[in-house]
Amino acid sequence: MHTHTTELLTSKHYHIIGVASLCAGIAFFDFALFIYLSDLLSKVFFGKISEFWVSQLHLFTLFGAGYLARPIGGFMLGRLGDTQGRRIVLITGLFGATIFTFAIALLPTYSYLWIFASLALITARFFQGFAIGSIVPASWVFATEHLPSKNLGLGCGIICATCMLFLLALMGLVNFVENTLSSDQMMSYGWRILFVIGGIISLSATLLVRQFDETPIFKSLSTPNKELDSCIDGISLENEPITNNQASSTALHKPTKLETIKSSFKYNSFGFGAAILVSWIIASLSIFIPMLLTPLIVSNFRISMDDIYFGSVIGLIFMMFGAVFFGFLVDRMNAGRVLLFGGMFLISQALLFFYHLRAGGELILACFALLGFASGLIGALPSVLTRLFPTKIRLTGIGLSYNLVHSVVGGVLPFALGYASFYFSFTPAVYLTLIGLLAIFISFFVYYIPRSNRDLSR
Repeated sequence: MHTHTTELLTSKHYHIIGVASLCAGIAFFDFALFIYLSDLLSKVFFGKISEFWVSQLHLFTLFGAGYLARPIGGFMLGRLGDTQGRRIVLITGLFGATIFTFAIALLPTYSYLWIFASLALITARFFQGFAIGSIVPASWVFATEHLPSKNLGLGCGIICATCMLFLLALMGLVNFVENTLSSDQMMSYGWRILFVIGGIISLSATLLVRQFDETPIFKSLSTPNKELDSCIDGISLENEPITNNQASSTALHKPTKLETIKSSFKYNSFGFGAAILVSWIIASLSIFIPMLLTPLIVSNFRISMDDIYFGSVIGLIFMMFGAVFFGFLVDRMNAGRVLLFGGMFLISQALLFFYHLRAGGELILACFALLGFASGLIGALPSVLTRLFPTKIRLTGIGLSYNLVHSVVGGVLPFALGYASFYFSFTPAVYLTLIGLLAIFISFFVYYIPRSNRDLSR
């Protein structure tokens, strides 16, 4: 019996969800290490710079190297996954993340190699981002192509919740190491400990993935000479039937891989556009709550640091609960209705949160919890993404769209919100409102996406 066709979750399904969640969480952990250690790494690998703009340029270069590599890796390794299998991409991505995370931990610093240390860090960061770009999309696809169609949302919701759990663990680990070691010790070897930990858990996940089989949906793909059939049978509003002349032409000319990709995206251009919008919601919410909310509050509102710290922890915990809840909900209701409700709930909680901050923030911890739970809407979205592309370009499409958007949002949003909030403190609330409106807008398209086993297997 195929794993995907049974309607009940078995122990094998739970193991697959667990491994996929571990892989995605590790990708978040390894990539976010640079964000939490950015100031320290700038001093260690670029020297002590007195000019503020120079130090910011160094940080932008570090972030840019990783974000530039992610869509490249997502596309190239995604194409590998669509031709050779999802399992091999998970193993390749995790092994690459392991190698370059360990490499970063062992790099000599600026005091030893001067500018060559900086170049070595940027290079290692680029290839780490290249490898990581494939892990989260491959985790989603690997899980959804194993699970019963009625449990895709729950599986993806657990994966998203695990990503937040790893960010929470990273936050606690960084705080523990910084409070345990002196500033000189952190500059000397403390930061290396964190990268070694990241490399170890990446290696452990690589070994776990090797124990699982390829997804049944990928193994059931049609023969390679039927390159375009499953790409045309899609949910795109631009699909056109194949005429007899087109069929004869296809039979006489076997398309190349590049032609296959072009034809696939041509006939699924509407689905690719929808994937960009869905990915924008995922990227914005997964970056905003864990990484941007705390510094935005500190710079614009007068709230005690203890409340901000505990509030951010509570927000992440409730975001995990929300991801599982919305993932479960999307299995029981139409995904379009879930996005409609989730978008309205997110807008209301964003406005309530920042209005309460301006009013004094006496119940700020409760507001953190509500906003975090509303941001758990991300748990409903990966199962939608996997239905937007046919099997033969699924990992390529998701890898490219998700990482392209994540790079733009991750590279631009922190600077844009920080600058705009200096003049208008409610800018974060406005942005979250726009994300909520985007969820409402896309819900009308998602409402009509088929939910059958055949749709996922096409």
